[in-house]
Amino acid sequence: MIERRSIVRGIVSGAVVGLAGCITGSEGNDESDESDGNSPDDGGVEPSTLERRAREFVESLDAGETDAAYEVVTDTFASQLPPAEMESFWENQIRPAGELEGFAAVEFRGHRDDGLAVVVARGQFSESTIRFEYAFAKGEIAEFVAQPGEEWSPPAYADESALTERELTLDGPGDCSIGATLTRPASDPGGTGIVFVHGSGDQDRDETAGANRTFNELAWGLATRGITTLRYDKRTVACDVDRTAATVDDIIVDDAVAAVERLRGADGIDTVYVAGHSLGGKFAPLIAKRSDAAGVIMLAPSGVPVHEAIVRQQRHVLTLDGELSDADEAALADVEALTERIRTLDIGDDEVLEIAGGRGRAFWRTLQAYDHTATAAGLDVPILLVQGGRDYLVTVEDDLPVWEDAIGDKSDVRIEVFDDLNHRFQSGDEPARPNEWVEPENPVDERVVDTVAGFVGESQ
Repeated sequence: MIERRSIVRGIVSGAVVGLAGCITGSEGNDESDESDGNSPDDGGVEPSTLERRAREFVESLDAGETDAAYEVVTDTFASQLPPAEMESFWENQIRPAGELEGFAAVEFRGHRDDGLAVVVARGQFSESTIRFEYAFAKGEIAEFVAQPGEEWSPPAYADESALTERELTLDGPGDCSIGATLTRPASDPGGTGIVFVHGSGDQDRDETAGANRTFNELAWGLATRGITTLRYDKRTVACDVDRTAATVDDIIVDDAVAAVERLRGADGIDTVYVAGHSLGGKFAPLIAKRSDAAGVIMLAPSGVPVHEAIVRQQRHVLTLDGELSDADEAALADVEALTERIRTLDIGDDEVLEIAGGRGRAFWRTLQAYDHTATAAGLDVPILLVQGGRDYLVTVEDDLPVWEDAIGDKSDVRIEVFDDLNHRFQSGDEPARPNEWVEPENPVDERVVDTVAGFVGESQ
């Protein structure tokens, strides 16, 4: 029922596909949509109208008014995902999140390469927040993706009684207040802290993926071992951002520097490390340089150019079943065409590419301009790099050698590879799959927590 091309788009953008009723047009004509290029397929409907329909669609489903909700879906959507199946999904997957209280954001994101208009919403429920993504064809919903929240269970290595948490607000650049969580050992917190920096995409302070919370797990594990941490919501989650104009400084670096300064000002904290994951790991050296941090922790830091990484990642996902079908080859060709636009910056002034949560030319331009290896090599602080051997997003074959060539010979650099861990440092013995991230009771491996804690202890 879930069409392959929709799943592919979800993986590329970093989303978790909870539900998708799709084909890309109100008449269900795949061929015409694929050949339509960049022509908008919104039927001239205003973005504000699409945003209103997105909001009302969820409100109707939550109120049990499925027939009303389905008045704005394509015929193909309704045939592939009948109202009864939608009702079952809502009751089993969304209803546990509690009562719908409103929306933190409902935002038109422009058009995809196939012409569909994209709207993203964050629904605030009494027990959780759920991200909804819609693709509109001629004003009707052709695709709908939900990432349901799930209950998180603290890992066994974290002792909740050994830590305390306090909510903070970061006042970063611009009119934007960013929520953050300070996690400290309950006794003898010491003077050392770590700031976590997210990977790509629109991520909350915990790097939530289904029932797992990468940064929350690290924070609790480290607090149990005597280390204070600060984690914060990404600006694109916390505030309205002009995605067509936002640079890497706007989305990543400036807020991370503000977080380091805020943690350094916390009671008793005078030594701060920057711990970045994935794309955040790539920028950790720059953040440390600008904030005068005491050290750098790079967790699966991306090394190769982003346009190369995306194609490699997509090929891995499409070949998990052992071969590339004709449809897979076509999907891969679409990704290659999109990443070529990133490489050449063939992006309109008002255009947002639906990758990494939606980014415009300014982001991709400043990402390409950043010399991550030279920045890391020029630092005079201890550096820890942790890599998973099963990671297909950042790999030991392609990305790790980039860092080894740049900083591997430095005496204050430590590199640790765990062969059985994936991109979020979850253990396994098979090729990594995207849905591993959301499987319940699958936290960050304790060895990573111990490695980070040991590095901080040895570096002081």
